[in-house]
Amino acid sequence: MYKYTTSQLSATFKNYFKLITDVHSYNTRQIKTRQFSLPKALSNSDAKLIKYSAIEIWSKIPPEMTNKTCLALFLAEYKKYALLSYKNHTLCS
Repeated sequence: MYKYTTSQLSATFKNYFKLITDVHSYNTRQIKTRQFSLPKALSNSDAKLIKYSAIEIWSKIPPEMTNKTCLALFLAEYKKYALLSYKNHTLCS
């Protein structure tokens, strides 16, 4: 998703995801928490597709992390975030 948002993927993926602003011409509550419009998942297998799951994961990452200017910085920050999230999840379970 980072590479998609920074236009580092091939042209094949240019229209793979839809921005919320492309779907709605007015402000919605989702615009504050999501950048991308989540496609409808008609089944459990649809929800496992990258087109769906990538948006779900990306929307949970804090904006200050997704706005990094360099892939290496983003990856380093995301690794810390994922490990901390995993630790917190296993401690609470």
